[in-house]
Amino acid sequence: MPQFLKFPVRTREDFQKFRRERLQPNFHQRIPSDWRRKLSLWSRGKYPVMCYADRWGGFFGPLRNLMGLTNLCIAFYDDPVLVEEMMAERAESIILITEEILKYCSLDAFMFWEDMAFNKGSLINPKMYRKMALKYYRRVCDWLHSKGIKHIFVDSDGNIWELIPIWLEAGINGVYPCEVKAGMDVVKMRKEYGRDLVLMGGIDKRAVARGGRAMKEEVNRVIPVVEEGGYIPHLDHGAPPDISWRNMCEYMDYLMRRLGRKR
Repeated sequence: MPQFLKFPVRTREDFQKFRRERLQPNFHQRIPSDWRRKLSLWSRGKYPVMCYADRWGGFFGPLRNLMGLTNLCIAFYDDPVLVEEMMAERAESIILITEEILKYCSLDAFMFWEDMAFNKGSLINPKMYRKMALKYYRRVCDWLHSKGIKHIFVDSDGNIWELIPIWLEAGINGVYPCEVKAGMDVVKMRKEYGRDLVLMGGIDKRAVARGGRAMKEEVNRVIPVVEEGGYIPHLDHGAPPDISWRNMCEYMDYLMRRLGRKR
């Protein structure tokens, strides 16, 4: 997780100031000036288009970046009104920004960003999180569905078994990156949730770093889930620096062969 010297929000006044100064959904200050042209090009392409709301598209991870993990968890108890105010702002912002994107580009999928679990479980009590966050997930998911976006993912590292039911209830139907070392196994996840849950990730990056037999065994492990559909095989996070270029190429070549595709 990122480390901070100081967090910008401690009080409601801090949040209102930060919101005025930094959280206005103004495209012209956030992305390159040719964004309309790029969106139009992507919309005409042959590949699916996903809007990934990285770092600011969620109801725990973005709040943690504003307050810090300890302060945020305390605020769930001591100042739930502030927490819900921040969640409501995030829901509104996600909808406004995505609505602007949809003027120029159709979307096949959307991804929230949370990163709200360690290797043993959720960073926050799931019951408390459901009570406070569910309605905001639903607000965004209902709006996305109304725009014809069928595939809605959450990006969260760590062990997310306790959180998946909350997301499914909200209308989310996909998770990434299914981190193997945290106990997320796409084979077990498929047995538990069937095709109701779309999976992306799930290939242990540590095995790819080792290469050779370890890498091939790891790819072979997930192929039965690929064959069932509703699963995009992918590293269970970004590629870390201990994966050499040679091992990455070996992995991609082998994965493409197992998928019956030419690289």
